Amino acid sequence: MATLDPGIGEKFSRRTKRAINHDGTFNVRRRGGPHRHDPYQWLITMEWWPFIGMVVTFFTVLNVAFAFAYISLGLDDLPGVAAPHGWWQDFLSALFFSIQTFTSVGYGHVYPGSNGTGFLSSVEALVGVLTFALATGLLYGRFSRPTARIQFSHTAIISRRADGLPCLQFRIANQRNNILIDLQARVILKKTDPATNNQTYALLPLERDTISFFPLTWTLVHDITAKSPLHGLGPADYERLDLEIIIQLKGYDDTFAQDVHARNSYIHDEIEWHRRFIRAYEVAEDGIVEVNLDQLHLTEALA
Repeated sequence: MATLDPGIGEKFSRRTKRAINHDGTFNVRRRGGPHRHDPYQWLITMEWWPFIGMVVTFFTVLNVAFAFAYISLGLDDLPGVAAPHGWWQDFLSALFFSIQTFTSVGYGHVYPGSNGTGFLSSVEALVGVLTFALATGLLYGRFSRPTARIQFSHTAIISRRADGLPCLQFRIANQRNNILIDLQARVILKKTDPATNNQTYALLPLERDTISFFPLTWTLVHDITAKSPLHGLGPADYERLDLEIIIQLKGYDDTFAQDVHARNSYIHDEIEWHRRFIRAYEVAEDGIVEVNLDQLHLTEALA
């Protein structure tokens, strides 16, 4: 079997962590260079709750800052502010005016009464327009970014066919209700030389490397024949060679009308031996096939 480097590297001074995490990220850390951080990519890819929290925090901080700026100019320059004044009431009045200006609501009860507050409110209105334009663009980018929600089985297994041929298997399912078309799979074996820590790679041919539709689960199978890079290896060899099974998936998403990708890997202690997967779907009484994603990971001992 010819070796290859899929872009992860071959020569290292010490053993590395797994190449790909279960969330599809690579265990690579960058240092130096002029472009170390990309705020747009960070805001697009971060989780939803932190993103919403950041937007709310940014909105609050800006309006509080402008509220204190109005107070520093004097609330007498904001006709319509309720009297009598108190520190807390002054702050709330300035804050509410700031929010109205920032959002371009402009109820009209309070309005700028001097050149200073007029200039400040104009600046805030511009900042508000730019902020909402930026937030709208980020929201659109987050919703429109094509992503694959492929669920991988927690473990891969070494099983046997009816004729006794051993095989490597793992299972995937689509977490969404959309249909992926022409789903393609590529599986690469990574081995580490214990003496030099150099890494070598080999393709693992699959029983079937593409399917036209993906409404059910898909069990990907690599037969461990005499030509397989896994032939003759046992659990101790998997650990000694720091084996990692790297998976790359590519399919066409009919919702986004674009190709989507997914990645995952299994290391030696995430491979179960002499097991088989339990079927994760069944036919209901009305004839509809029901897929149980909770059973995607279930295995049982070989008979």
